[in-house]
Amino acid sequence: AASPVGETVRVVTHGLDPAVHLGNLAAESAESLDDALDRAAGALGAIPTVAAGRRTFELRSRGTGGEAWEPVVVLAALGATNDTADIAALTRGGGRGLAVVVDRSLAEAGITMRATADGWTIDALGVTVVPIGLEHEQLHALHDLLDAAERPLPIAAPIPGPIAVRSLGPDHSSDAAPFVEPAWALMVRLLGQVSVVTSTGERVEFDRGKSLELLAWLGLHREHPTRSAARAALWEFEVRDATFANIVSDARRTLARAVAPAQGEEWIERTLTDHLPLHPLVVTDADLLRARLEASRRLSATDAIDVLRPGVASITDLPFAGTDFAWPDAEGSTSALTLLATSAATELAQHHLAVGDIDGVFWATGQGLRVLSGHEELIALRMRAFALRGDLAGVRREWEVYERSLQADSWSIGEPSPKLVAVRRELLSR
Repeated sequence: AASPVGETVRVVTHGLDPAVHLGNLAAESAESLDDALDRAAGALGAIPTVAAGRRTFELRSRGTGGEAWEPVVVLAALGATNDTADIAALTRGGGRGLAVVVDRSLAEAGITMRATADGWTIDALGVTVVPIGLEHEQLHALHDLLDAAERPLPIAAPIPGPIAVRSLGPDHSSDAAPFVEPAWALMVRLLGQVSVVTSTGERVEFDRGKSLELLAWLGLHREHPTRSAARAALWEFEVRDATFANIVSDARRTLARAVAPAQGEEWIERTLTDHLPLHPLVVTDADLLRARLEASRRLSATDAIDVLRPGVASITDLPFAGTDFAWPDAEGSTSALTLLATSAATELAQHHLAVGDIDGVFWATGQGLRVLSGHEELIALRMRAFALRGDLAGVRREWEVYERSLQADSWSIGEPSPKLVAVRRELLSR
């Protein structure tokens, strides 16, 4: 259960203490032998249908269909069970990716282990092995240790729950439902350094950089998440099926280690088609910011601030900062996320200005300028905030910063925006 060799193997046990799983997400217990075999067959899915006579070892080595074709092992203590016909039927001929290990000798078994003076001899191979095991008390102590290691440390202050506010119309009453952030278990951060975090704020570390890139791509392509499109986006050249299958499996396995999905579900769905959907509880920070921005447009300034501010706080840098992904610029994803971030920051700053919160204006515009320095609307709001405070020197300083950003921008023609020129003239002539 703790071996990295077994990470891609599904294990179903019957008649064994569940503690032997040691919290392995790929292991489960069954109440009966029939149940164990049914679960194994369900995990294997349609392998016999798509294998076309090929053994699963070949399917795994070739990465056929974009999957890793993980094998399934059933470990069962048979006890008083005498009906072993299903075991023989499921495993006959081999090549299906299924192994059944039981605690008695069966005439139809392909491999048998016998106790000898030196250890256990595997008859078919002529190899003697000495298994290493744990006593019952040691096993439970190790299980408890691993379980405790997975639990987050106690937090002194409670984490605030979802923000719920009500819209107040002219008569200070409204039937609008309170805004509640969409439920999520894992978030792909795109508005800055790309990463994945759990709902408790823990960062998920991936062994392969392409696994993180795949999740970023899937998070932005929920309408048409296909294997072929993902491969074309992530690689500029043709890659082997096995390479892509390893990336998919690593991403799926790493997410499951961080947060266990519901029984029978996967964070990246297993399919036998080109479709490769991401679970609804895996979201992006852009999804959550967009939901807050849309909800805020139905609210008064005060309530909109409460809804927008947590989303705008998630903006930390340019979208995809620090990556060398080629597809975001080519597909327009970088531009779309930049527009989303600056629009949310602009609306939040406008609401802060409406209620006279000058510090709020500077904070909100500062978040937007992380993404796009020299953004005209954000600069205009900062100039108006200085003017509202009576600080005309601040208005002039902000204008100078804007002029320097124009000179530093290689895409700029160096001419200031007529709109900003008019704002500056208006504020300084008061």
